[in-house]
Amino acid sequence: MEPVCYTLEGALEKAIEEEKQSLKVYREAMKKVENPHARAILKDLAKEELEHRNVLEKALLGETLAHLDPEEAAGSSMELTYFLEERKLDENSTAQDVMIYAIHEEKRSADFYQQMANHCKGAPMGELFLKLHQQEMTHLTRLEETYEKLYMTHM
Repeated sequence: MEPVCYTLEGALEKAIEEEKQSLKVYREAMKKVENPHARAILKDLAKEELEHRNVLEKALLGETLAHLDPEEAAGSSMELTYFLEERKLDENSTAQDVMIYAIHEEKRSADFYQQMANHCKGAPMGELFLKLHQQEMTHLTRLEETYEKLYMTHM
């Protein structure tokens, strides 16, 4: 990613696109996952991404970003993306494949927001990206904890 700091409007538009992509991933994943607990978490994450997008779109109209306070941290990441191979989702994807894909998607989002926060440090949108990074890390941790419960108990 190119080290650039967007205008506040550009930063908001970039963040909205990121949230739209994450929402799309979760909606597609929900169609494929059969485990009720995994589906519930994916649904909750999709709703949170939708709420993030809504807040960001309101901010484009001049509303405050106070609603983006960091969520309660769920612990630190287990760094599962380093050893779980991501595959493209298709009609043969298993629930485990979907969970791995979602973990990688959250990691991509968290990394994106961290880079943007670093590039815009000291600017108003730097704080925005930092809050979004913290929220995405909470999502990532929740997904990793669910993955551990569902798929790593037999290891």
